[in-house]
Amino acid sequence: MLRSICILGLLVVLTACAEQPVVDYGTVTQVEAADAPAENTGLGAAGGAAVGGVIASRFGGGAGAVAATLVGIAAGAAAGSAAEGALQNASGLRYTITLDDGRVLTIVQHRESQDEVIQPGERVAIRTSGWRQRVEPATGPPAKP
Repeated sequence: MLRSICILGLLVVLTACAEQPVVDYGTVTQVEAADAPAENTGLGAAGGAAVGGVIASRFGGGAGAVAATLVGIAAGAAAGSAAEGALQNASGLRYTITLDDGRVLTIVQHRESQDEVIQPGERVAIRTSGWRQRVEPATGPPAKP
């Protein structure tokens, strides 16, 4: 019981930490068009695995059906993930940014229809949450001298 409570507490702490975005500030030095990578949610893989598993389970008997189901799940997951990625590939922008601390980042992001293109010389905020980064016009602290 105590072990379960400790594990639950650790999960709550890790979840809270993961949700806190980190914000860095900098200045855009270059902007160019780029193919934006797909941001898979995992739903395509999950759906593909379910469909692949159900279809493949109809083949074979006994241990053969189990093996066919496992192969179907793997193949379906791969196909579903690829399909989701293909549907989400879009045009984007590659921003090269010099951060206030001197580091240089290059970030490729999807360009949403409402997004304005941030021009070289403009201050930006880079919001990092987990593995995702988003470049936005800065509304934070002033530029450092």
